[in-house]
Amino acid sequence: MKTNQNEAPNSAPSYTSCSGKIRACVWESQEADGIRHKILISRFFKKNDSWQRGRTFYADELAMVVEAVSKAQQWIQGRNRQLEFAHHRGQAGT
Repeated sequence: MKTNQNEAPNSAPSYTSCSGKIRACVWESQEADGIRHKILISRFFKKNDSWQRGRTFYADELAMVVEAVSKAQQWIQGRNRQLEFAHHRGQAGT
């Protein structure tokens, strides 16, 4: 899945964590060296009665950024353990 570095992939994220108005979305992609994870961090705000997505954060939002990213990191670490277990289990049957 190739994307512009500043754009979200076209498919739905594999995982999304939220903290207040901050969202961290995680996508998985198969690369030559295994599964890789890409994270998009966004801030949602209302402007002229419509919701907008920003990629810059105010200082008072940083704790929410850290929380959303921490949740995403925990999910990625759990997912990597799950994939590693499945890989080893598959090799054991051969």
